[in-house]
Amino acid sequence: MEEGPPIFTLVKQREIGVGPNDEVSLNLDGTLQMLCSFYTSEDLGVFLASEGFERYARCEDAWVVLELGIYKDHTKTVELIPSKEGFVIADSSQTGVFTEGVWKGTAASEVVEAVNRWHSVVCP
Repeated sequence: MEEGPPIFTLVKQREIGVGPNDEVSLNLDGTLQMLCSFYTSEDLGVFLASEGFERYARCEDAWVVLELGIYKDHTKTVELIPSKEGFVIADSSQTGVFTEGVWKGTAASEVVEAVNRWHSVVCP
């Protein structure tokens, strides 16, 4: 079992399209409307690579924007936008971690690397 508080939070921020309406996706949508927390970036990566999340978020067209944040400081956030093609992280705070405030990748493992890089800058 992990010691201490979680490191990351994830919550559904808004819809930008039409998402799936199967039972698994609707249940996950309900969960993501509440604040979810992760003890490590690897835990986050496992969630993003899960079959349920793939069904929910990795649709042909991006339809949901998730807010990924720091548990101890909810003012430090980025937007995570998944689609079938991959993931986009948009850093509206322009921390300088990502070129022009945007990162793109195709796999959950790449998100973990990007999130670790972002975390090391915003929480030195």
